[in-house]
Amino acid sequence: MLRIRPEPHRYDRQVHDSSTNTIDLLGISKNLLASFGIPVTKESLAQNEDEAAFMARQIGYPVVLKVDSPDIPHKTEANALMLNLSSEEEVRRAYKIVLQNATKHKPNARINGVLVQEMLSEGIEVIIGVTRDKVFGPTIMFGLGGIYVEVLKDVSFRVAPLSPGDARDMIEEIKGFGLLKGVRGKPPADLDALVDVIMKVSAMVTELKDRVEDLDINPLIVYPAQMGAKAADAMVVLRSS
Repeated sequence: MLRIRPEPHRYDRQVHDSSTNTIDLLGISKNLLASFGIPVTKESLAQNEDEAAFMARQIGYPVVLKVDSPDIPHKTEANALMLNLSSEEEVRRAYKIVLQNATKHKPNARINGVLVQEMLSEGIEVIIGVTRDKVFGPTIMFGLGGIYVEVLKDVSFRVAPLSPGDARDMIEEIKGFGLLKGVRGKPPADLDALVDVIMKVSAMVTELKDRVEDLDINPLIVYPAQMGAKAADAMVVLRSS
């Protein structure tokens, strides 16, 4: 496996060898997604309180702070994630708490810093994943977030590359599709934006071929029709060549 190391704020699709078997689970993976046109959150990596406060002002409140560590993939379990921070005072306090909790959770964890990220507004959470099948190659998974995928296993699969029709079929065949169509007075989700993200994931794994071992966009926040979608968190694992 590789640690992807793009230039700051972009990913040039060149993958460099590394001795480590892990990758950055947050910003660096998102840079790869962004290079293929997948919408991602605005975010920056802070190394101290002052940087965190400055980045929060640049991004705009409210923001999220979370530890950036390849050894702590589950931020919530480590209490290394703080949401809806609305002032510099809250950001500075959160910076200390996130690092303290991360260190307490895993004392030997490699910590790159604290990620300052825009706080996304409410939408429908979905998951898009990729695994590499030994026979068929990259296989794309789609499902609703939370209990729908974790407990009910309400997901669909297709082998890449996909057509737009394939992507729409994936969306419509899950049992929870009714939530995306709009229920109880809620507006329908932006299905065109969701199809577009799935197609761009298909294009990415097709271009990178067998390099993608695993991909997980979780969650992708889908907004009402014509308002788009945005990846809140992502993980990409690449195989060494």
